[in-house]
Amino acid sequence: MDRSRAVQVRVGVFVVAALTIASALIFVLGSRKGMFGAKTPYHAVFSNVGGLRPGSPLRIAGVDVGTVGDVELRNDGRIHVELKIGNAYRTLVRNDSIATIGNKGLLGDRLIDVTVGRGTQLQPGATLRTNEPGDISALMSQAADIVQDARTTVQNLRSVTGVLAESGFQNDIRSSTHSLAQILDMTAQGNGTFRRVMTDPELANNFNRTIGNIQTMTNELARTARGIRDVTDEVSHGDGTVHEVIYGQSGAALLRNLASASDEAAQMLAAVRTGDGTVHDLIYENGANELIRNANAASGDIRAIIADVRAGRGTLGGLLTDPSIYEDIKRLVGDLDRNEILRALVRYSIRNDEPREAARVDAPADAPAAAAAPAPAPAP
Repeated sequence: MDRSRAVQVRVGVFVVAALTIASALIFVLGSRKGMFGAKTPYHAVFSNVGGLRPGSPLRIAGVDVGTVGDVELRNDGRIHVELKIGNAYRTLVRNDSIATIGNKGLLGDRLIDVTVGRGTQLQPGATLRTNEPGDISALMSQAADIVQDARTTVQNLRSVTGVLAESGFQNDIRSSTHSLAQILDMTAQGNGTFRRVMTDPELANNFNRTIGNIQTMTNELARTARGIRDVTDEVSHGDGTVHEVIYGQSGAALLRNLASASDEAAQMLAAVRTGDGTVHDLIYENGANELIRNANAASGDIRAIIADVRAGRGTLGGLLTDPSIYEDIKRLVGDLDRNEILRALVRYSIRNDEPREAARVDAPADAPAAAAAPAPAPAP
C-alpha cells in the first residue's frame, strides 16, 4: 500500500512538472510573434560572421521579423547565411537594404540587422547587400591601445605638472608675467613705435598700401613668369628661328661656324702678337708712337689753320669772314652774265673744245697725238 502510494506521488510530481514546463514553453513560444508563420528566404554573404548560429534572431529596424537559417562556409572562404523573414515584412526588404551582423546584449550573442530600403522590392531568394561586422576582439584590442595611450598621456601630464610645481619655474613665470604687464602698460600709455603702429591710422594706411604694392608686384611677377613660360613653350614647340637654332641642324652649324671663327680670330691674334707686320709694329714697336706723334702734329696744324680761318687770315679766311669779298664776287658774276662779249667768248670756247674731245676719244691708242692748234683770239 505504501509502495503504490509512492508510485502515485512520483507520477503526480512528474505530471505536474511536465505541465509546468509545457506551460512555460507555450508562454515563451507564444510571446514570439510569427514564430510559426510563413517566412520568405533571402541570402547574404559575409567574410566573418563572428559566432552567428542558425536560429539567431533577425531584425528590421530593431524589430524581430525572422530568424537565421543555415550558416555555411563556402569553398572561397566566405560564409553564406540564409535569412528567413516573415511574409508580413518582406515588402520592407528592398534592393538598397543592407544586412549587418550585430550583437545581442553583452554576452556575445549575434543577430542579423536589416535596414529598411527605399528602392524596389527584392524577390524571394535574392541576395542582400552586406556590411561586415566589427570584431569584438579587435575592438577590445583597440580599447586596450587607447587605454595604454591614455596612461602614457597621463604620465606626460604628471611630468609637466611636476615641472610647473617647482618654485623656480613659478618664480620665472611670475617674473615673465610682470615684465609682460609692464610692456603692455608702456605700449598702451607711452608714445613708442608699437603704440603708433597700433593706433595711428596713417601708419595703418601705409601698411595697407604696402601690402597692396606687394600684391601688385606679385601679380606682375606672376604675369612675367607666365610670359616667360609662354616664350619657352614657343621656343620648345614652335617652328621659329630660336627653335631651329636650339633643336634643329642650324644650331650645330652655328656652333661649328662660331668655333671656326674663334679659331681664326685666335690665329690672327697670335700672328699679330708674334709676327712682324704693320699691326704688330703699331701695337708692340715704336711705329705706334710715331703714328700718334704724327696724328698729334697733324691735329695741331689743323687747329692752327682753323684758327687762322676763323680770324680771317688768308684767302679762305677772307672768303668766309669778309662780306665785301662776297659782294665783289657776286657783282663780278653779275657783270659777266650781262656782258654779251664775254658770253659769246664762252660759247665759242665750248664749241672749239667739243671737236677736240671727240677726236681724242676716236683716235687709236698708238696714234701720235696731233698738236693742238691755238684758238683764235676773239674779236675785240
